[in-house]
Amino acid sequence: MPTLTFKVTPSEARDIRARARAERTTLSAYLRTKALPETAPEKRKLVIKRHPVSGLPYNAAPGPMVTQAEIDAALADFP
Repeated sequence: MPTLTFKVTPSEARDIRARARAERTTLSAYLRTKALPETAPEKRKLVIKRHPVSGLPYNAAPGPMVTQAEIDAALADFP
């Protein structure tokens, strides 16, 4: 994978690293999303709820729906 290098002042480097940490991402990923915003993955908000039976937390955010046919296909390889 190609590597890009550019020069910044020490204070700019601290600021860029702090911004990447604030977004809880790596420096490379942070710079990639700023330089190429059209390729940045969409951020989805987590909606943490507790399961009524098990009491375990789970992500209740709306997402892609899975059909029974897709589940059957995924489980077809299991013995």
